[in-house]
Amino acid sequence: MDTPTLWGLIITGIGTVATIWSTLIAVKQAKSAKTSADEAKRVQGQLINQRKTSDLAELKVHCEKAMKCMEKYGPSSAPSSVMGVRNESDANEVQTLILEANKSKGAFLKGEVDIFVSKVTPILEKFVDPQQSSGLKGNGQTILMEVSSFHAVVKANLDSKREHV
Repeated sequence: MDTPTLWGLIITGIGTVATIWSTLIAVKQAKSAKTSADEAKRVQGQLINQRKTSDLAELKVHCEKAMKCMEKYGPSSAPSSVMGVRNESDANEVQTLILEANKSKGAFLKGEVDIFVSKVTPILEKFVDPQQSSGLKGNGQTILMEVSSFHAVVKANLDSKREHV
């Protein structure tokens, strides 16, 4: 074999080894990139879940504040407990709960917020209507029960989210 052919074979061999080596490095880097992408998706899911958990915890606090304001209308309260109350401020607390619940709709799966809002809004309108002051205790009690039921839904969703964090 002459010298130029020998050098051509040597260069071709070196080129082939370099190509195989670079292919192995590229495969290794691709696996590393996929692992990093999977980790990023996992962390993103955790962050989203944490945010929803935080939103639900805040909503739970709003439920508790609304329940506290409305407990004077509860079934065990005396009719005299509503004499002279400022039902507008109690209604404002429930209205704040409704607004916060609407902001947190994404944390619920079964339309619980829409159900709660559609039940409470008409009762809340009656509750603040001065012409229906005779039904103040009854309307307040109904609102209290609805808020209490919604609180249970919020708490269940919050507990579920906390288990998955």
